[in-house]
Amino acid sequence: MDSKIKLKVESLKWKGLALCAMLMLLIPSCKQNNWLDWKTQNELWLAQNKADHSDIRETASGLQYRIKADPTPQDVRPNTTSSVVICDYTVHLINGYKVAGGHDTLYLPSCIPGFAEGCHLIHNNGDINLYIPYYLGYDNSQYESGNSYNASGRGTEGTSSYIPPYSTLIYDIHLCAVIGY
Repeated sequence: MDSKIKLKVESLKWKGLALCAMLMLLIPSCKQNNWLDWKTQNELWLAQNKADHSDIRETASGLQYRIKADPTPQDVRPNTTSSVVICDYTVHLINGYKVAGGHDTLYLPSCIPGFAEGCHLIHNNGDINLYIPYYLGYDNSQYESGNSYNASGRGTEGTSSYIPPYSTLIYDIHLCAVIGY
């Protein structure tokens, strides 16, 4: 009886090793397909987001936004020469995963294109939701602001702040102040 068990264990061990070898060969090719699937999911999500909410507007660039509050339209608003904004914000992916947030002073020319464009839409003390397609986010090949940003997402895979390629970024922003307008 022991010899039958030993044979089965040995057989399972070889089958397991063969399965691991096959997976190691398949995973690199699947990863690229997964990113393409993620791209499709993000594109479909953006289309559905706009269709489902009548208060969402879209700019010529494809940035979707919802102004939640713009209480002081006579107040200062960032323009193309504004250099710094102070804001409270959170950033999520379409699956709800939070990738960033806080209270920060940001230099607009170094921000991703979708964020900079969205800040120009509200005044001081305004609140806005931005739905930034990947090509206005970290996949913008024109955007270069340091080593961690590139045309395939942001950061290092496996870290808490990693943003995969083709990700739609959902920003919730409260604009506290505009400096250098």
